[in-house]
Formats: sequence, structure tokens, C-alpha cells
Amino acid sequence: MNKHMSSQNLTKLPDKESGTQNSQHRPSYANVTSTHSSARTHSPLRDSLKPTAHDNAVHSNVWKAGGSPASCSSLFFDFTSRTENRATLLCHLNTSFPNNCGVRLHSDHSRRIVELFIDDSNVYQKARTSGLAFKDGMRILPSVPLPADSCLVHLRLSNLPFTSRDKLTDGICKALSSFGDVLDYGILRDHDSNLFMGHGYATLNVSDAKQSSSLSHKISWPNSEDWFYATWAEMPLHCLHCHKSGHSLSSCPTHPSRYRPCWSCGQNGHRAAKCPNRQTIVKPINVPPMSPSSSISTAASQSSDVSMLSTDYSPLEAHNDMIISNHITESSNEKPSAKSSKAPASPESIDRMVTSFPMSDEAKEIIRSLRSPSFTTLYFKLQTKGKRFPPSTDPPNSSGSVSSMRLNDSD
Repeated sequence: MNKHMSSQNLTKLPDKESGTQNSQHRPSYANVTSTHSSARTHSPLRDSLKPTAHDNAVHSNVWKAGGSPASCSSLFFDFTSRTENRATLLCHLNTSFPNNCGVRLHSDHSRRIVELFIDDSNVYQKARTSGLAFKDGMRILPSVPLPADSCLVHLRLSNLPFTSRDKLTDGICKALSSFGDVLDYGILRDHDSNLFMGHGYATLNVSDAKQSSSLSHKISWPNSEDWFYATWAEMPLHCLHCHKSGHSLSSCPTHPSRYRPCWSCGQNGHRAAKCPNRQTIVKPINVPPMSPSSSISTAASQSSDVSMLSTDYSPLEAHNDMIISNHITESSNEKPSAKSSKAPASPESIDRMVTSFPMSDEAKEIIRSLRSPSFTTLYFKLQTKGKRFPPSTDPPNSSGSVSSMRLNDSD
């Protein structure tokens, strides 16, 4: 019985809140999407390939000048990875190197860096190679201060070969050593799968005394026809597609977008939004709206013909005007023929068209100016696609005015 009741309690929906109870806070859509997007944009993991003689050793990788002209030699220890407080770390450092000359604390964003000064050369060399060991087996290896004239360049490497870790260690170091002193280098691994995807990093000291050749974007792999690419903050303009200098990705002549046809004209080399061959669209001929005062006066003068006034031809006129406008646009784009007849259409044919199909006064003027071949083509289009006058009413005469119809009726 208790088991049955417990299952009911698990499957029972929660009661609706009422009274003065506070409603449960539900996350908004923005909070949910920001949480998922941050989970998808984790930074890659750095895997240092810098050789070391100790297992479970962490390089400090502090690249800065230290000490002063009158001070003794120093070493930088980065304790950011340690969970101990500052007092515990300093006591452990003082116990491990009792004959030190003091320390200097450095504030470098969130990093905990300590500069240790040692006068004895033997103790200094031991601290440099062995570092500072901890009870959990970890070891912090220090960094040597750089000269004041050092010039650091942080590289982002891509297109690295997929080979063993030892070959990557030897190849990256040899390939970059001609550009300067290789302070640190390694590969980048995917945050989720921990897989190597051909990317890496490096830090070089490219001062004049260290480099034998200028740094380039395309770097050859040692003893091979392969190569990889290096990018840095102040590098010259290079294309990320063809990796040549002098142009950017958007203006690359070999980019696939250069060979995609334009949706407007079908030619390559540009997009439809910037198509130079786009034609100006001719707007259809629309009947201007009449003011209320003019419509009232017209209705008063034509009260004798109620059936004609109650008929609205504006939809039919708009349809036929569109056909006429499209025909004029197509005719203007065609190349004129030397053998084509330039004789105007006959007045009888024009009257027959005007009295058969509703159209505006502007369209009638255009039809009267057409030549015989164009007029014949337009007449055929109106007969197949145009809208005629309703059979219940008499069409207006060629003048297109209602007042003239009233005069004819009175006769």
C-alpha cells in the first residue's frame, strides 16, 4: 500500500499555486539560449609540447622582463593552477630555497605570479631545472626573465600534419626556430572530444638577435613538401582562402563565390544584390484617383445614364494597362530590324482595340503611336490575355469620354 501511494506521489502533477504563494521562477528564452551557446563555444584545450624532464610538471610560461640592473638573477613561478593560499605557497617556496634573496609579487590579471631572486648560481640552476615540487606529485617549472629588448609574437598555427606527438614536437620546433627563439609551443585539442584537429600555438621571441629570417604566413614542414600556416596579430594582409598576400577573403579571385551565377542575370562574378545588368522595372499605368468634388459633379452631369455610371471599369483597365506596359518594355529591349515596317496602324484597327478593351487615356495615346508590327503583337496579346467590356453594357467610343457617349445617345 505504501509502495502504491509513493508511485502516485511521483506521478502526480504539482498543484496549482494560489493565494500569496510566490510563483516558481521559469528561465527565459534568452537565458536558455545564452546557456546553450556558451556551452557550444568552449575554448580549445592547450596541450604543451615543450619538453620536460619531469612527469606531472607545469610550465609557468611567464614572458616578461624581470629584476633590475642591480638585482641578482630571478625566476618566475606561476601558481595559478594551485589551490593553496598565498601564505602557504610563499612559505613552501622559502623552505625549498632557503638562501633566496626575496620575492616580488606580480599582478597579471587573474594569474598568481611570484618572482624569486637567487644569488647562488648552483641553487639558481637547480631551481630552474627542477622547479618547485608539491606533496601531490605536481611540479611547477619556472620561466627565465626575458631581456628588455625582446619582441614577443604569439602565433596561431593551422594545417598541421596529423602525425605522432614526438614528430609534432620535433617538427614545430625546427620549423619555427629559424624565425626566433621558440619559448613555448603546443597543439590545440577539442574541448568536448579532446581530439587534435590540426591546430596549434606558439610563442616566439623575434628580436633582431634571435631571428635569422622574417616570419612568413606559409611555413614549410621540415624534411617534407608539406607546409602549415601561421597567423599573428600584426601580420600583413593575407587571404584566408588561397593564403596569398595582397588581398582579403572577400576579394579573393579564386573564392567559390566568384563562380556562382547571379540570380538576376545568370553571369558569374557578382551577386544579385549588386547586379550591374539589372533593368529598371517600368511601373504600370494607373488611373489617377478622382477627388470627391469632381466625382460628385460628374455624377450630376451624367444622371441620365444610370447604368453606365454604376459600372466600374477600373479593375479591367488596370489589367489591360499592365499588358500594354509589359509589351512596351519588351519592345524597347528588342533590337530594331532594318526590314521592319514603320507604317502606323490603321485608325479602324485602333478604334476596334480601344472599343473592345477597357484602358486608361494614357494607354490609348500609347496605342495610337504604335507601328504596325508592334500594334499587331499587342492586339494578339489583348485578345488572348486581356479583359473585354462586359456584354451587358455598351463600350465607350474611341475618345474614351462618357460625355461624348451621352451626345451620341441624344442624337
